[in-house]
Amino acid sequence: MSQLTDYECCGPLLVVREFHDYDGQCLSPGQSIEFDFYNYVPYEAGYTFSSNGQTVLRLSGDVPTDRDVVSHPERYFALPLPRLAWYTNGPALPVTAEFADLDGRTYRAGDQILWAVHERDQTQMIHLFQGHSGPVLHLDEQNPAHAAVLLYPERYFELPFDARPE
Repeated sequence: MSQLTDYECCGPLLVVREFHDYDGQCLSPGQSIEFDFYNYVPYEAGYTFSSNGQTVLRLSGDVPTDRDVVSHPERYFALPLPRLAWYTNGPALPVTAEFADLDGRTYRAGDQILWAVHERDQTQMIHLFQGHSGPVLHLDEQNPAHAAVLLYPERYFELPFDARPE
C-alpha cells in the first residue's frame, strides 16, 4: 500500500476529497499540494510536509482522519503517474537491483525491460506495462515493494539521462 510519504518530490497532488490537517487548514477538492521533503517525529506520530523549506501540510498519526490521509492518499488525492510510467515507449531499461512483480517474475541486475504501453487500473491501483508481444511488468501500487519500483525507478533501473522528462 502506498503512503503519502511515497510521493515526496513527485509533483503536485490534486485534492479530490476535503480534509483538514492537524493545524485545521482545510484542503478542498481542486486545490493542490506539492512537497519535496517530509519529516516524521515518532514521539508525536507527526508528519510535516514541506516545499522549499515552507510547511505545506501537517498530519498526526494519533488523529484517525490524519492517519487515513497518510495511509490512503488515493482517497484524498489524484495521484500523479508513478515515475516509472515516464519511461513508457522509451529505450530498454537495464535493471540494477532485484525485484519481483505481481506475476512472480523476478528481475535481476543485468536484465533489460522494454515496454510500449502503461495502463493503470485506478480502482485497484494495478499497473501493467506491456511490450509489443504482451505483458512485461505487472505491479500493485498497494504493495510497498512495488510502490518503491513505481515511484523510485532510479533505485531499480539505469535510467538514460536523455529519456528523463523535464
